[in-house]
Amino acid sequence: MVRLEPRRGRLIIHVFKKKFEWTIEPRYWRNPIIGLIIWLALPVILIGISQLFPISVLRIISTLIFANIICMIAIPLTVQIIGTGRVNFGPHFFAAIGGYTSALLSKNFGLSPIATLPTSFALGALIALFLSPITIISRGLYFVLITLLLPFILLEIAYWQSEIFGAETGIPGVPILLETGNVFLDNVLYFYLSLMIVLLFLFFADRILRSRYGFLMGVINEDEEVAESYGINTTRMKIPTFAITSGAMAIAGWFIAHYYGSFTGPAWLQPSFLIIILLTTTLGGKGAIYGVVLSAYVIASLREATRVAFGELSIVVLFIILLLLLYFLPEGFWGLYRKRRYREYFPSIKIRRG
Repeated sequence: MVRLEPRRGRLIIHVFKKKFEWTIEPRYWRNPIIGLIIWLALPVILIGISQLFPISVLRIISTLIFANIICMIAIPLTVQIIGTGRVNFGPHFFAAIGGYTSALLSKNFGLSPIATLPTSFALGALIALFLSPITIISRGLYFVLITLLLPFILLEIAYWQSEIFGAETGIPGVPILLETGNVFLDNVLYFYLSLMIVLLFLFFADRILRSRYGFLMGVINEDEEVAESYGINTTRMKIPTFAITSGAMAIAGWFIAHYYGSFTGPAWLQPSFLIIILLTTTLGGKGAIYGVVLSAYVIASLREATRVAFGELSIVVLFIILLLLLYFLPEGFWGLYRKRRYREYFPSIKIRRG
């Protein structure tokens, strides 16, 4: 039933009628494992550094959690951009849908976080499915404007029906995910819980992008008309991609609601939060889901550092720094890695004389 077939540089595992390949050359798995170990140990490393400087440990952990929240939205958004060939300017709309769904169901019907999780995902995906025709009938500036209006419409509804959505006061009384009685321990556990969600997102995104489905998504992203000329049903590809990734973004809203114990939509529907998400995907690198993670942590750290150093001017200084990064890193953070590890992406031929 299970048979191992060692090959040069890889191991093939036969399970029933399926075949799985695992590359065992160190250059393919060494860097990811080192990166994962550093990522898991990041709270411990930063807590140790905080002992040398007057920095609040809780503020550091909160910044890491915020970075993971950005990842929960930016990773599905990256996959969505690849699969639809369009940039969605309303990802925080779907995150807010997930947050409002979790908060209202928990407060009014007493549902637990486990029960509100699939509901938030399903509602986000269902609304995206209803809106998915816009990925077919509109493109370019028209698609941007339509998706850009969605958060503002939800924001107006939140103020109009303030007795339901709470407007600026939000929806309180949402059950939190973890509570040990120790604030520091709670925040550390929240970091690892959010990290687990991000790792799951990365795993599924990586599997999809490496599959035949991901190859077809890439063709659509490069040129939709060429994809159709090769017989690819772009409509059948774009609609499920848009719906499922939007549902994944709603999970970020679910986490926000149950992490803070309340959900305040206007705080997450602001244009400044949208800019942070879009800059995260851009600075990560074109279609680079792992670069998005690095970009999210850099932006979250800069956001907190500028807030401490510049106070009310922090958002202005932050965006100036990010614009400079965009100018000096046109291929994003992942582009730096690709240039450094060039030999892993393209074979080279060496000719020995004599």
